[in-house]
Amino acid sequence: MFGDIMAVIAACLAELAGKGLGRQVVERAKGLLAKLILPREVTKQVVERYIRKAMQIHIWHRLGREERALLIVVRRLPLVRSPVLRSVLHRIFLEIEMFTVRGKALFYGIIISMQSYMHRVSEEHKNVSHLLATGISYLNNPPMYRIYG
Repeated sequence: MFGDIMAVIAACLAELAGKGLGRQVVERAKGLLAKLILPREVTKQVVERYIRKAMQIHIWHRLGREERALLIVVRRLPLVRSPVLRSVLHRIFLEIEMFTVRGKALFYGIIISMQSYMHRVSEEHKNVSHLLATGISYLNNPPMYRIYG
């Protein structure tokens, strides 16, 4: 629910910047964010860490019943080898990460760097600290000044 609101905000940001890209920008930014912060292997420890994170930032009950049940069942497995199950878990992990300040800041940093002509996201993909700083500066601005372009 809150992730959808953030997606709409990001789409509006892209529309206001004059790009007219909308959902394509959001999906590409989420894909790059997933490559940046999500773990490659899904192990028992990783699943337990994301369950604890969801409970600590109070979004455990915002997740769907199926998602919570899947996380509880999968934490019993030592390693997830199925690519389909891994992709579903990565989608859930990304949803949890989008509620953290680090996840939001990186997401907006990626969107802002995608709009910039001087920087390419593939080049800045290696410089996570620059994306994080850009996203945090965006989130710290008053809503009136949050239009970059």
